[in-house]
Amino acid sequence: MVSDKLKFVTKSVEETYKMAKEKIAPLLKKGDILILNGDLGSGKTTFTRGFVEYFNINPDYVSSPTFTLINVYNGTELVVYHVDFYRILEGNDVFFDELMEMQDKGITLIEWGKKFIQEIEEYVEGDIYILEIKRLGESEREFTFEKYTDN
Repeated sequence: MVSDKLKFVTKSVEETYKMAKEKIAPLLKKGDILILNGDLGSGKTTFTRGFVEYFNINPDYVSSPTFTLINVYNGTELVVYHVDFYRILEGNDVFFDELMEMQDKGITLIEWGKKFIQEIEEYVEGDIYILEIKRLGESEREFTFEKYTDN
């Protein structure tokens, strides 16, 4: 890891949403990738809703990409790609070439992407960040945000 970690604890869905919008989204730029790493139900989709709102994208459009593999949220200045690698078993099943093409237009959030971090690193030119999400209770979450690469 190339930078210090930022830690946030949220106690509600609303706090998670607000933290994503106000604390994390402003740190990323076009071409960056954010890997969302957390168990099922940890708040990845809630986080994404807050994240996209920062970029003037309607958060009501956000849904989990578990079955579609990728959701595209078009904003006025950039696109947020919401990708899910949960059901992908091997790196050769992943569309790494497409990740490079997506970088030109926006920011990519990848759920369960940590298992392919080396492959992602080979294919992207933007910075890669990791957000670890840990459930502390029914609605309490701990978020650890750090920069993985410095491109």
